[in-house]
Amino acid sequence: MRKKLIKAAVKQYALHGYQGATMKKVADEVGIKAASIYFFYKNKEELFIAAFQQLLDDHFWKMKRIVEETKGKPIEEVLTAMFAGIAAHHKGDMQATNAYISLVTSPISEEVSKDLHHHMARYNAWLVESLESMLQESYPGITAEEMDRVIKQFVLIGNGIFWGIKLYDQQDFDEQLRLANHIMYALLEDLNKAYKG
Repeated sequence: MRKKLIKAAVKQYALHGYQGATMKKVADEVGIKAASIYFFYKNKEELFIAAFQQLLDDHFWKMKRIVEETKGKPIEEVLTAMFAGIAAHHKGDMQATNAYISLVTSPISEEVSKDLHHHMARYNAWLVESLESMLQESYPGITAEEMDRVIKQFVLIGNGIFWGIKLYDQQDFDEQLRLANHIMYALLEDLNKAYKG
């Protein structure tokens, strides 16, 4: 029942925002009485915090899965797979993506904002550690400054892909994704010249 409530909360938030996503609407979505929600969550904020945490965790686990599945492949393939994963994950559930965008642009409370920052710090720490490991393996002589630059560029491009989901139609978005991969390959080609001769 918790999963159904979280899914309904995300849908209602995407459709109506936090104020308009009432407990009654969430309850109607899953076919129960609004009072029954309180067996699972003490209040509306707790339900929505759980829903937002699920949104964030789903993205995190998707990226972790991609890194695991591409382990041992050339770094270019891993980063391309991660970009494709960002696109597929967010395009695959536009209601969740809309809710996530609303959450990022206007958090509903200080607690939600803190939770969001905590999640982003955890995700960024994992991402930096993963990318550093891949870069060191691919380019043994790479400097810390160069690694930091490449990771920041990867994040910047990944953010562009995420926001492009809402900005472009499918054809233009596909072109943006191709360009993102092209830019990343060019950056890695510079590393190949510098560290592999």
